[in-house]
Amino acid sequence: MLPAILLNMDSQIKFKVLNSNNITNFEIIVELENVENGIPSKGVLKSLNSNLFWEVQNRIIENINEKRFEYEEIIYSDINRIELNIKNEEIIKQREEKNIRLYKIKPIGNTQKPEIGEDLVFHATTFRRKIQIKEIYEGYFRLEDENGYIAVIPKRKVPKNSTAQIGDYVRHCEHQYHDLVDENDNFIYRH
Repeated sequence: MLPAILLNMDSQIKFKVLNSNNITNFEIIVELENVENGIPSKGVLKSLNSNLFWEVQNRIIENINEKRFEYEEIIYSDINRIELNIKNEEIIKQREEKNIRLYKIKPIGNTQKPEIGEDLVFHATTFRRKIQIKEIYEGYFRLEDENGYIAVIPKRKVPKNSTAQIGDYVRHCEHQYHDLVDENDNFIYRH
């Protein structure tokens, strides 16, 4: 069996968790530092400490002066809405200088929130050979290569994903979609 070749699966840019709070239905509000260019909705964040994953649901905007990015789905918050004054303008300026952003995220295959102080990275699964499905979550497959590297991939990227089973493999094909194959690289046809 040839090893999976994994390419640039995790961004080199680290987002420091400044604050992390559970809200209803396993959703989490997380405050991240060093988010210079935003994080797309449906993007995946991975903890460098725990190998846990979260899907970005929305960017939370608390002030009209916050920088926005076109690929983020925004929700506006009235929770911390305060009248603009000199003190608040300075806080907003400091947050922008440190690229501090708020996001609503949802756990993938876990029920934990990111820990304050840990680093998260943007995670995108790219590989050139097959990689094994180790767990099946709502909307995602948890993958692992023979070197123990853990990744997730959205089910929507795998045609016939409803027939996938733990132990099957996914293999990269064209246009960011992946084939469902067995250990011998044969297509899996199940009903």
